[in-house]
Amino acid sequence: NKNEVKKYKAIFFDFGGTLMCAESDNVAHLHMMKEVIQKYNLPASPEDMVTKYNSFLFTKEMTLRDADPEEKSFTPLRESTKKAFKGVLAEYDIQPSKEDFQWFSKLFFENHKKYIKLFPETLLILRELKNTDLHLGIISDIDNDFQDIQFKVFGISKIFDSITTSEEVQSYKPKAEIFQVALEKAGCQGKESIIIGDSYKKDIIGGKNMGMTTIWINKFQPDNIDTEKADFR
Repeated sequence: NKNEVKKYKAIFFDFGGTLMCAESDNVAHLHMMKEVIQKYNLPASPEDMVTKYNSFLFTKEMTLRDADPEEKSFTPLRESTKKAFKGVLAEYDIQPSKEDFQWFSKLFFENHKKYIKLFPETLLILRELKNTDLHLGIISDIDNDFQDIQFKVFGISKIFDSITTSEEVQSYKPKAEIFQVALEKAGCQGKESIIIGDSYKKDIIGGKNMGMTTIWINKFQPDNIDTEKADFR
């Protein structure tokens, strides 16, 4: 409805799991672990190694996806991946050196550049929105350099009018700070904006707390959970 759209000045997207296919991130992890197994001659399958890696990466202390993000202090993604790599090797009594960490950091970026993918509909939607007067923004729990690399890989940097990351603000969604910075960049209030994301706790709850209209991209959670705060899904 064009009249409905006119009341909005900005539309914000989460990135991973919303515009970028989360499964492609897992593919990148599988290829990373294949090389880790080969380098250290480990008796494990890539699938088992990814499970171990994720168990360290996705803990409440380290992850960007923990169950209670309001309670989490800021930890850059690069530090979380470093700790996860260290945790995996520790299970085989291997203490990584400075050179090992440098090797893994390079491996991480190379594999994500190669294997991460956008959802098939992403570019079409973004190009359509670019032809409107809406401010297009990103609000993402990610490090600045990783976001830059992803956008260069996909060639979408110029589509967005603003990008706001957790590293920039030193705060994660659903806390108000990251949303407030994004709204200030767009020059609008929460009630004049839309947030689209796949995380109910981070994107939808965080957006509603700021008065934003919320669109939940629910790809994995069952429909019977308590999701009444999402305006659309």
